[in-house]
Amino acid sequence: MTEAPSKTSNYQRLNEMMSHLTPKGAVIPYNLCFDPSGCIWVATKGGLFKLDSEGKEVLFEMKNNFPKKMAPYAHVVCHNEKIVFVQCEDKENLTEFRILDLDGNVLHESFIDGKIQGFTVSSTGEMFMTKQPPRGAEEFFIFKTDIDIPLGWEELASSDEFCFQSICSIDSTTLAAATCSVPTNIYSKQNIVLIDSSNGNIKKTFSSQGKESGQVYYPRSMQVYKDGILILDKTGRIQHFDRDGKLLSEAARIDAYLGNGFVVKNDEAVIACSGIVQTSEGESICDDWLESIKLDGSVWTEK
Repeated sequence: MTEAPSKTSNYQRLNEMMSHLTPKGAVIPYNLCFDPSGCIWVATKGGLFKLDSEGKEVLFEMKNNFPKKMAPYAHVVCHNEKIVFVQCEDKENLTEFRILDLDGNVLHESFIDGKIQGFTVSSTGEMFMTKQPPRGAEEFFIFKTDIDIPLGWEELASSDEFCFQSICSIDSTTLAAATCSVPTNIYSKQNIVLIDSSNGNIKKTFSSQGKESGQVYYPRSMQVYKDGILILDKTGRIQHFDRDGKLLSEAARIDAYLGNGFVVKNDEAVIACSGIVQTSEGESICDDWLESIKLDGSVWTEK
């Protein structure tokens, strides 16, 4: 079954974008963060890029020479003036883990077996990670360690019924994780689980797979917001749930499949976007950019 074509946003959004990433080499962005000075760090298949607060100038870059060889789900998180950057090559099945200072100097570097999928850091410096399920896997995990001693990743939670994908630290005691039943395909069931970050026990499960209000369709990114959590999924919706899993609102909506990750700044979602767009000359191209949208029910597309 094919998706209905987009009603808008199939054009190249040069006037709307905050930062045009493709010309900078920051191709296929997955995640971003702001550091204490307001600079933007973007994790992409093209590498790690530090931009000025307006997204215009590249201040630092750690480029990948062959972006097409990189696997999905690069991550970047800022914690206490440290930048955590995680990426992996598609064929190597090995995750590169680095901690940098705000100037881009590497403070720590290590390698982790497997390919990263989800990553988050709590306010207290605990780091959590999920991995892309290897072929034939029968058990799936969330791993945990501390940013001050970033070695010895321990198993926090496990399941043989579903795999853990996107994750978000809600507070010092609770972790939110998007789950997907296995085998993973278009028929997989999905929901959100709240996990005790000290022992891995599931506190609560909410939502279900779908495109209706309150449902989730392959969540791509989650962020804490006010009294709850924002969830961006493949439909382009950013839905706002409270900490008990009750839907509060559809905070924003962009075009389906374009948004990979986002962060919240000044009641706006700043989104890492990547997809095929049409230029003013009518040419279809792959484009990458950052764009913000107000979290007040704003939309790109007609509902």
